[in-house]
Amino acid sequence: MAAEKRSNQTLKIYNKTGKLIVTGEKGKGTAAITGLAAGAKVAAGDYQAAFSDGTNESDKVDVPVFNVLPAEG
Repeated sequence: MAAEKRSNQTLKIYNKTGKLIVTGEKGKGTAAITGLAAGAKVAAGDYQAAFSDGTNESDKVDVPVFNVLPAEG
């Protein structure tokens, strides 16, 4: 899939066992992983991301390490 054509694609996030856990909104290029504890440190590769147009899917790539921020409000 061409990187510049994301308007008709969704971002899919998989856990490290390969289970799909969230699909982002079409054309947005983002997806939110929910249910993680504030302050948690998520290791690189705990999640993988891929773009999909509904028929084809890009190769999965590791989501880099990140820290879970506290909820706003």
